[in-house]
Amino acid sequence: MSGATLEFDAAGALAVINEAASAAGNPAAMLRDMGEYLIIAHDQRFISQTAPDGTPWQALSPAYQRRKRKNQDKILVLDGYLKNTLRYQVSDDELLFGTNRKYGAIHHFGGEIDVAARSQQAYFRQDGKTGEVGNQFVSKRKSNFAQWVTVGAYKIKIPARPWLGTSADDNYVLAGIAMKYLLRAPH
Repeated sequence: MSGATLEFDAAGALAVINEAASAAGNPAAMLRDMGEYLIIAHDQRFISQTAPDGTPWQALSPAYQRRKRKNQDKILVLDGYLKNTLRYQVSDDELLFGTNRKYGAIHHFGGEIDVAARSQQAYFRQDGKTGEVGNQFVSKRKSNFAQWVTVGAYKIKIPARPWLGTSADDNYVLAGIAMKYLLRAPH
């Protein structure tokens, strides 16, 4: 999975998980249960629009919210690809959790996107009687007037909206999953 690697620092939960993994001999089943829980926890995070620590995600800018074509009231959701591409991978002794979407990291940590200058064809509607060209872009098929325009370079600032990680409650549940396997392990 591309993007960022987050390691949660919950020494108590991690100690229980490591002990359970050692006791179980083959922790793959435990790690799969943890991966399933993380999918559910992160789905809930997208519903509540909050970071792992419970703070609300920064609101969308009014300008972006006006031009957003769907899910205008939802942060980090346009088509749902970020939320719907969350996956986990389990190997013999490792659980990887995240998304393969490259933009997942910038939404989590924030940053700037440099958009290069470019020239492109812009499409408009021209009134047939007056010859006046409208001031709004239209799709090529609805257009009857086109012209080349140059757009200068600019930056898009993306605020940090932490969405990936575990809360204290999540750590408690993950430790509980590990304890379940620890108690089942042969002594």
